Amino acid sequence: MYIVIAGAGTVGYNLAKILSNKHSVVIVDKDYDKLSKLNEELDVLTIHGDIERPQTFRNINLSKIELYIAVSNSDEANLLSSLIIDDVVAIDRKMLRLKNDGFLHSGILEKLSINYAVFPNLETAKKVQALLEFPRSNNVKTFYQGSFKLISIRAESIEDGSYFVKDFESNEVKIVGIERNKEFFIPNFDSKIEKNDLLYFCGDGLSIREIAKKIDNSMPQKIEKVVIFGANDLAQKIASKLLEKDIKIKIIEKSPDLCNEALHNLEGRVEVINSVYEDHKLFEEEGLSSADMIIASYYSDEKNIIKCMEAKEFGIKKVVAVNNDKGYYDLMHKLGLIVVRGSKASAYFSILEHLSFNSIVTQSLYCGGRGVMFIRKIFSNSELIGKSPSSFKIDNAGIILFRDKDIKAIDDELFFKEGDIVVVYGEIAKAEELEKWIYKL
Repeated sequence: MYIVIAGAGTVGYNLAKILSNKHSVVIVDKDYDKLSKLNEELDVLTIHGDIERPQTFRNINLSKIELYIAVSNSDEANLLSSLIIDDVVAIDRKMLRLKNDGFLHSGILEKLSINYAVFPNLETAKKVQALLEFPRSNNVKTFYQGSFKLISIRAESIEDGSYFVKDFESNEVKIVGIERNKEFFIPNFDSKIEKNDLLYFCGDGLSIREIAKKIDNSMPQKIEKVVIFGANDLAQKIASKLLEKDIKIKIIEKSPDLCNEALHNLEGRVEVINSVYEDHKLFEEEGLSSADMIIASYYSDEKNIIKCMEAKEFGIKKVVAVNNDKGYYDLMHKLGLIVVRGSKASAYFSILEHLSFNSIVTQSLYCGGRGVMFIRKIFSNSELIGKSPSSFKIDNAGIILFRDKDIKAIDDELFFKEGDIVVVYGEIAKAEELEKWIYKL
């Protein structure tokens, strides 16, 4: 299909990179340097122009576009461009990235026929909020097809070789990946678990929460007190989501203006500390070391790493770093930090995942992107009902069938029923094979 992307920044570039593998992509921006980079590296058509001017879209010279994605840094430009392009060329679907989540509760998006809008800071805040329900987890992913979850937990409290994968699997939970010494792999039933492995569990959330108590008793059992470094828009969104769970929050910020803004927007429900120096003395002077969780939400990954490492020195086990530049992800991971996607990564992944919501199969990446899942639900009109799964022979990959909360064995005696959910998973390098298999069920 023909896709037009407005904005050639980090989000636009990465979307063009992945979507141009299967679709015809046009990318529009007024920055010559960004477009030159795209022309050199990707098989896309670039158009230089202002997305707020009709003439820019007339230069596309197409009568119909299946998808328009506006991901510039300006809400106003994204919204206006979606109206302008609609007047120039026929559009099937429109998707936008917006910073101001006030549009979420207005009728503007509907009036502009926007099919999907992503609010990246709000998405990141939801990821942090999910850690409250699973305090020992590193990351929590939910899926619209069912109640099962993908939860990663660090094996902090076990000895090497004392447990095997089979010790933690049941008819409700399966281990679908292990990260060890920066390497990711799909384990088998008899794989040994080593101390500090990051285990990816898929299945019933309550069952996974009980397993977490056995493999990591260093994390807090419950999160009641949180410290957030930074008072930018993202920090405020995180605080707002945590307040829904009645959490005590302290915000540390150097800028008096941002402190006042946070106090106003959060209606005085958090303690805001204006600290000029933001040094390690704060942990002693402001009693930060008693926090159950520290969140570093600056737009600078370097600052986030420093604050999290300081928190670890003061004995705080659950430290969360917002990752803005994917180049820092591996370092954060290696340092034992809990990493959540920042604004740009949230926008990119949310758009990709929403695109797959409209197809038969949904694709979802593991935290860190080293593993991938493809999910297919069997609906009442599916031609698969009453059929058996086709043979599955893909190395370093696996398959799960969820029937309600239970995991069913895949064998010749299994026949698909309405409501069944098929999940295939594996290393990211296997993505194309996995996708082909699940589409051909």
